[in-house]
Amino acid sequence: MTVAASINEIVDTAMATKSGVNANLSWERDCKVKKSCGDLITKRTETVGRVGIDYSNREIVKALRESGDLPSEEQPIWKGKGEWVIFPYLFRHTVTGQLYLRLYQGTDPNYRPTVQYFRNGVPVSRESVDADFMASEKRSDTRLCFCVKIDDMLSIGKLTETVAEPVLA
Repeated sequence: MTVAASINEIVDTAMATKSGVNANLSWERDCKVKKSCGDLITKRTETVGRVGIDYSNREIVKALRESGDLPSEEQPIWKGKGEWVIFPYLFRHTVTGQLYLRLYQGTDPNYRPTVQYFRNGVPVSRESVDADFMASEKRSDTRLCFCVKIDDMLSIGKLTETVAEPVLA
């Protein structure tokens, strides 16, 4: 793991977070790079998202199933290569044994994640590493949910409201 948090701490925090409530999420993962790239390029993402949601109970999923844009019945995770360990939080890839946390975008449609790239631990711009990426690393993400390796999770935390100091006249 890239931080001191253990897998158990991450899972416990995810499960203690009320289902569907916006929470601060952060993770860092190795990017998929071309063989010609000898550097380690990583991507750190900080966002507001949600955990503990039953995908099939989401209104958008129900509407997409009704319209025929999604299969009418729930499909196995990764075409049968995923199995729930703790529904609806944590699942395991049946071939690799890797554990994943299922996450969802936050409820503010205008919110954009903060992303920082690193080359061998040094912060760099996306443009400076883009040529080193595999095509799969460049796709835009429009999924209704996404999965992050539990080993890549840095933190899950409650949103804190910032209260402005009173203005004295």
